[in-house]
Amino acid sequence: MLFASCGQRQQAKSVVKDFMETYKQGDVDYLEFSDIDSTKVLSDSIINALQQQAGKNVTFQKRTSAMLLLIRAKYLLDDDTCSTTFYLDPSTMGVVACKDN
Repeated sequence: MLFASCGQRQQAKSVVKDFMETYKQGDVDYLEFSDIDSTKVLSDSIINALQQQAGKNVTFQKRTSAMLLLIRAKYLLDDDTCSTTFYLDPSTMGVVACKDN
């Protein structure tokens, strides 16, 4: 079980880095990633609101499950320290929504 969790965390980190490379403006240096967790408390309306906050130029993965995985990334964007929570679809490991903390 530990190896599956570790592999899933590595895959989530990779998905987040690819997503950030596509949509963040500026140089990103990653400081840390949280452990991966899951949630079922995000309704479709909350996900839609988070997607709209991200902007029109951001493309998100379609949600296919009531459960979502989440991982938090702490990073430097240019000279600012930032933290974002990413919600991923467990079957496709694509970013469904994100929230700046």
